[in-house]
Amino acid sequence: PTYVPRNFRVLQMLDSTTVQFAWDPPLSSDEINIRGVLKAYQIEIFRLDDPVKSRLVISDILPNQTWTTVFNAPPNADVGAHIRIETERYFGPTSPVIQFPTREGRPGPVTNLRGVPYTSNGIFLLWDPPDETNGVIIGYQIDYKPIESIASQPGIDQPSILLRDDTRRNYLLSSLNPDTKYRVQVRARTSVGPSISPAIIELTTNLSLAPSKPTFTVTHRGQTFFNISFDPTIMTVPGSLYFVQYKENDKDDQANFKTSYTVSNDRTIFVNGLEAGKIYTTILVASDGIQAETKSDPQMVSTLNKDRAPRVINSPWFIGLIIAIVVLIIVFAIVCGIMKRKGGKYSVQDKEMLHGPSGYGDNDGKFSEYYRAPSDVSIKHSHISLHNGDDRDSMAEFNDEKDRSRFTEDGSFIGQYGRDDKRHTNLVKYDENDGFPNEYQNDDQGKYLSHL
Repeated sequence: PTYVPRNFRVLQMLDSTTVQFAWDPPLSSDEINIRGVLKAYQIEIFRLDDPVKSRLVISDILPNQTWTTVFNAPPNADVGAHIRIETERYFGPTSPVIQFPTREGRPGPVTNLRGVPYTSNGIFLLWDPPDETNGVIIGYQIDYKPIESIASQPGIDQPSILLRDDTRRNYLLSSLNPDTKYRVQVRARTSVGPSISPAIIELTTNLSLAPSKPTFTVTHRGQTFFNISFDPTIMTVPGSLYFVQYKENDKDDQANFKTSYTVSNDRTIFVNGLEAGKIYTTILVASDGIQAETKSDPQMVSTLNKDRAPRVINSPWFIGLIIAIVVLIIVFAIVCGIMKRKGGKYSVQDKEMLHGPSGYGDNDGKFSEYYRAPSDVSIKHSHISLHNGDDRDSMAEFNDEKDRSRFTEDGSFIGQYGRDDKRHTNLVKYDENDGFPNEYQNDDQGKYLSHL
């Protein structure tokens, strides 16, 4: 046959492994391409990243069907599928591959599950993650129970143990009966649920043995608590359970011991609810979980004293004050650096005003007495005179013979610039002795002291 089913498609995803497909039926004109009797349809489904090993073939789909449901599709994967027809003797060509993702599913069984009897009432379990995660592993589930026969089902008498750490690869089952056979099963978990097929082992616990004497160290102390740590692996016969007994070290030694919480898989015990500045007699107890207990040598552990006054150095306001002072010092240093770099640089006019008229005319003693320091007022008057006067400086404007005395031989102007209605300026020499003006009658001085 050369006929290829048309419009092969996914109708819907029912769950992580169940998919519904549909296609169009053949037309009467397609009989020439079928070349025989249409016996069935065949669908192949596979993972796109591993099409050979994951290939799943669904056969014997009736020829009059136009849709079907496929189970056991690869979960949490990018999946491909195609369809073809089957006649009495041959298969037709496959349709184009359609691609679609599947949802997260339940994982496969964990691998390499093993266990070791631990003391008289414990089993230490180890395992590896499943080969088929089918999603994101979020933890593991452990079920166990004593068995009397192979037909007994575990997980009935004891509640399931849920480990919410996906990196966990071991666990210590404690508080078991000595010399008893247990069936243990471990499942991986995703958000959908635990493994459908658990990994199972059966182990017998040891005879009852008293644990060896434990040792511990104080790892951290506070005003109302302290932590102790221990290592069961250095003990000849480790315990299944551990707890701390402690009491205040009073003078009469009449205080009763208090007991902390019990741990089995942890290696640290946190003792709190204590008083500051007190000394406590502390003992670590190792137990087989039934009745045998072994105590460590007592240690004197003291809590920290209360601070009589708050430490100012750790106060937020003090830290903020220090930061503000440092910032101000930095700003002050920058300003000083800028001022030092600009030192000695000021305007010439400020320098002249500072030294006064005596700073000018030292090299020319003839006319130093006529020096008048520049000022803002004189500068402003000069600008006013220039703007208000006629900008055509011509000798014709001064055609009167008597007015020609205003100019020198080279035409330089020493008198009033402008018409007679302008402001007059008198230049008068003051006597250096009495500070009063003197009248000068000679002609040479009259040239400089004339009324303008």
